[in-house]
Amino acid sequence: MKIKYLIIFLFLFSCAETTAYKVKSSDANTAIPTEVGVVIDVMPVRIQGDTSTAGAIVGGLIGGIAGEKIGSGSGKDLAVITATTAGAIIGYYSTVKLGEHNGYQVTVKLDNVPNPTTVIQGLSEDDKNIPLKVGQRVAIIYGQKVRVVPSLN
Repeated sequence: MKIKYLIIFLFLFSCAETTAYKVKSSDANTAIPTEVGVVIDVMPVRIQGDTSTAGAIVGGLIGGIAGEKIGSGSGKDLAVITATTAGAIIGYYSTVKLGEHNGYQVTVKLDNVPNPTTVIQGLSEDDKNIPLKVGQRVAIIYGQKVRVVPSLN
């Protein structure tokens, strides 16, 4: 039963996504540098999840527990080592696929800046389409995570 909870925790941990409208608590109630400009290019992208050290640890533990149930004597030792290693590798890389989500790359020509700036950010589950369009005024907010949001300016 404990293994099931560890797998669920690992899955939920790996599915965290970054979108324009999810704000870190450290960005609340602070002055954040912001620049405004016009969107000159937008394209959809697929954002991969990151590898996970926590996933490797959990996977190794699960593998080790599973390996304990196989064989006896030196065969059991080999089973534990093999299962622990396999579990750690699977756990480390599983979050790459599990954390994969849709996003978009937006390039902005900032006011009074000669070179455009490009930002990649995730789409929220509520977004059916990319929320920004070419020619739209936007703000790039440089908080803990950089975000591009529509501007009223």
